[in-house]
Amino acid sequence: LAGMTGTAETEAEEFYKIYKLDVVVIPTNKPMIRQDLQDQIYKTEEAKFRAVAAEIKKRSERGQPVLVGTISIEKSEKLSRILKRLGVKHEVLNAKHHEREAKIIAQAGRPGNVTVATNMAGRGVDIVLGGSPFNKKEYEKVVKAGGLHVLGTERHEARRIDNQLRGRSGRQGDPGSSQFYVSMDDDLMRIFGGERMKKLMNTLRLPDDVPIEHPLISRSIESAQRKVEGYNFDIRKHLVEYDDVANKHRQAIYSKRRKILEGGDIHQEILDLMDDEARKEYEEKYNKVGKEIMDHIERMVYLRSIDTMWVEHLNALDLLREGIGLRGYGQRDPLVEYKAEAYALFQRLLGNINSQVVEILLKAEISPTPRQLAVERQPARVMQMRGADEQMAAGTFGNIEQEPAASSPLARENDSQPTSSGGVEVTVRKRGQGQPTTPPSGGIFPKVGRNDPCPCGSGKKYKKCHGR
Repeated sequence: LAGMTGTAETEAEEFYKIYKLDVVVIPTNKPMIRQDLQDQIYKTEEAKFRAVAAEIKKRSERGQPVLVGTISIEKSEKLSRILKRLGVKHEVLNAKHHEREAKIIAQAGRPGNVTVATNMAGRGVDIVLGGSPFNKKEYEKVVKAGGLHVLGTERHEARRIDNQLRGRSGRQGDPGSSQFYVSMDDDLMRIFGGERMKKLMNTLRLPDDVPIEHPLISRSIESAQRKVEGYNFDIRKHLVEYDDVANKHRQAIYSKRRKILEGGDIHQEILDLMDDEARKEYEEKYNKVGKEIMDHIERMVYLRSIDTMWVEHLNALDLLREGIGLRGYGQRDPLVEYKAEAYALFQRLLGNINSQVVEILLKAEISPTPRQLAVERQPARVMQMRGADEQMAAGTFGNIEQEPAASSPLARENDSQPTSSGGVEVTVRKRGQGQPTTPPSGGIFPKVGRNDPCPCGSGKKYKKCHGR
C-alpha cells in the first residue's frame, strides 16, 4: 500500500498508527519562493469581510491575480455581494456550473483577475500565471505584480485544508503569496478561546476594523487546529478498533466459505458434529443416495446456513454497538465490553451454523424421483428432499427452483426435458405433521390473501411465510 499527496505531512501520525505507513517528504522540483504572510485577526466577521474586500480590490487594481478561499457556498456568495458593491469584477466558483468554471480556472491567473472559490471548487486546480494558453507578456506582468495571491477568509479545522489552499500559489518556482483573515466569530476561534480574546479586544477598546497581527496568535490558531485534528483522529481510530472486531469474524467466515466453494471435503467435518447414533444414521443415508449427490447437498446446505446466519450476526453486532457506549457510565471500557460480547456472539454463530446444518441433513428424507432413471446422464440433478423443518428449509433452499411433482400431467409432459437448476426438489412440512404438503409446480402459489394461511401448510400467515 502506497500513495502520493501534497498534504500528508500533517497526518503522518495517523498514517503510521493506523496503516503502519511512514510519510516521506519529497523536495519540490524547484525552490518554493511563496511568501506566507501572518494571519490578520479581526473582532467581528463583518469587519473581517470588509477588510478582505478592501485587500482584494487593492491587489486587483495593481494587476495581481487573487484567489479567495471560503469554507462554504454561503460565505462565497456573501463575499461576492460585498465585492459587487465595491465594483470589483470577479468570478465565483462553487461547483455549480462545471463547464463554465473550467474556463474560469483557466483564466484565473490573468493580471487583475479575482476568483472566489469554495474549498471543493478550488481543490486540485493548477492556475497558470498569465492565463491559458500561456502568454509570456501576461506572465511577466503577473510575476512583476507578485504572482498569484491566495487569500483565505477563515482558518479550517484541519491544517491540511489550509495547506491545500496555500498550495494553489507558488507552484513550480513561481512567485506568489498567501494570507488568512480570521475573526473572533469564526467557528474555530469560538471553540478555542475566541471569547476570551474578544473580551480582551473590547477591554483595550480596539476598533472593529483594526486587526491584530502577531506570530504568537498564528501559533495558537495552529495549536487549536492540532487539537481538532487529534480529536478527529481519535474518533477515526476508535472506529477502526470497532471495525477490526467484525473484520476478524469476517475473515474466519469467508475462509470457511472459500474452502467449501473450492470443493474442499466437508463430509468428515459434518460427521464430527454428530453423535454416534446420528452419525450411523447419516452414513446409511449418505451411502444410499450416493457420494456425488450428497456432497453437492452438503455444500449447498452449509453455504446457505453460513450466509443466512452471517447476516443475522452482522445485525446483532450493529445492535450491540449502538448501545455499548452506555457501559462507560458503569466505569467499564465500552471497547473491551464490545470485544467480549462480540466474541460470545461469534461463538454462538458457529454453533448455530453447525446445528442447522446437522438438523437439516438428518431430517431431510432424500429419495430418487422417476427421473432418477436417467441417472447415468445427469446423476446429481433429480432429487426430492422431504421432512426438513420449514424455517430451516426456507432459509436454506429458498433460491432453488422447484420441479413439478412426477405424478402431475405437467411432469409427464416435460419428463424428457432437462432440469433448470441444481436438481433438488424441496418439499416442506410443519414439524409434527405426518404428510408433507408439496407446493404447486414451479413454486408459484395461487393468489392468496396476505393474512390467509400459507398454502405450504406451515400454519403461518402467507405474508410471514412465502409471501415475503
